[in-house]
Amino acid sequence: MPLMIKTITLLFSLTLASLAIAKDIDFSQMTESEQQATGINKLTVEEQEALLRWVKQKQQAVLMAERKKNLGLNTTTRKLQDSKFRALLTKQYSNQLGENFYQLDNGQIWKQISTGRISFDKDSPKIITIEPGFMGSWELRGDGNRSVKVKRIK
Repeated sequence: MPLMIKTITLLFSLTLASLAIAKDIDFSQMTESEQQATGINKLTVEEQEALLRWVKQKQQAVLMAERKKNLGLNTTTRKLQDSKFRALLTKQYSNQLGENFYQLDNGQIWKQISTGRISFDKDSPKIITIEPGFMGSWELRGDGNRSVKVKRIK
């Protein structure tokens, strides 16, 4: 039985390493010494087919996990929870096209990409909050309840 586990582990590792599709695996392409080393030659045709089905299922699960990882769903979600921050607004200005920009004390510059205005208390420092919004957007909020969507440009 330990030989069978070694065989399965080796085949699984080889399959994942090459990212080959399991239906394309052909044990007859293995050299005789490879077949003996893996124990494949001891399996019946039905056992080899069952092994291939198992490898294919495991491979699909790994590929799906890799795709999900590449999408960054878990990482993005975790980063978004920690990415809300507050900063001092040092300069607010508009260009000739009427686009609004917000320069922060940490050197970042954010461009407003939605309509609307944010409000500040006249007598207090202009502290803003930038937090993740929906679908990768960012929201900049002043002292009031209103916020505008922004995009970081620097």
